[in-house]
Amino acid sequence: MSGVLFSAYSDESGIYDERYQAIAVVSGSDIELAQLRTRLENILSNDGLNELKFVNINRSKSKTTKAARDFLKCTVREFASHARLRIDVIVWDEQNSKSAKTNDRTARLEDMYHRVLTHIGRQWKQISWKFYPDENSQIHWHQIVSFLNRTRVNRPQPRLLQLFESSELDQVFRFSNVEQLSSFDEPLIQLADLFAGMARFSREEGEQCVQWLNSWGNKAQLRLFKFNFGYRESETNRMKRARFELIGKFDNICKRYKMGVSLRTNTCLWTYYPSNPINFWNC
Repeated sequence: MSGVLFSAYSDESGIYDERYQAIAVVSGSDIELAQLRTRLENILSNDGLNELKFVNINRSKSKTTKAARDFLKCTVREFASHARLRIDVIVWDEQNSKSAKTNDRTARLEDMYHRVLTHIGRQWKQISWKFYPDENSQIHWHQIVSFLNRTRVNRPQPRLLQLFESSELDQVFRFSNVEQLSSFDEPLIQLADLFAGMARFSREEGEQCVQWLNSWGNKAQLRLFKFNFGYRESETNRMKRARFELIGKFDNICKRYKMGVSLRTNTCLWTYYPSNPINFWNC
């Protein structure tokens, strides 16, 4: 894709002391991302919203929830199903030492950014990038970019192959522009926030989410579910129900367009093939 400019937009989910953390990155050519941005801006305008954030999804019939469904439907149907973009989400457990190289949470977050951005660049086979993360003062972006700009585009190969592919293997990423943006001003970061939030929530509440969705639409089962799990319509339960339904609709649309995303296999959003345009990567 010589001559085509590529960009990545990211956001995280997870308060600093929470067990599960997530990063989502929306990536693709600037041409395709500009078209998606316009579509997302229209959705926000039609629903009378300035900004969409997963944390505000707490009612099934709210404007925010409707906009979230429209964001997901548009993204999957019009863009991901035609490989016009990638959305890569990495989720990790802070209590699992295998998911990190360090006990420093900020350093771990930076390490996860390096992992997911390297994966994205290799999937696109694209060297030159612009990167627009959501504002986060904890992260040393210059360190991440410096590390990325020393990382080979292709994975190291056996010595015999290096003799024939040395010129390609010498190529490293070039993140020429890194600029923190406010999610309020950038719908693509809002989309990343939505995916990161869904992924982390499905990891936290996945078992109950699957049980709810299996009961959804069956009044007898739903009454039993409420009885067994104390699922009264408190503020917390209304919020959970809205998010369960949103994730269920997302799971359905992914299956309709054969995106390879699974919810029930591991009771969390998960992708078997990391090369898929929508990739949930659980550590």
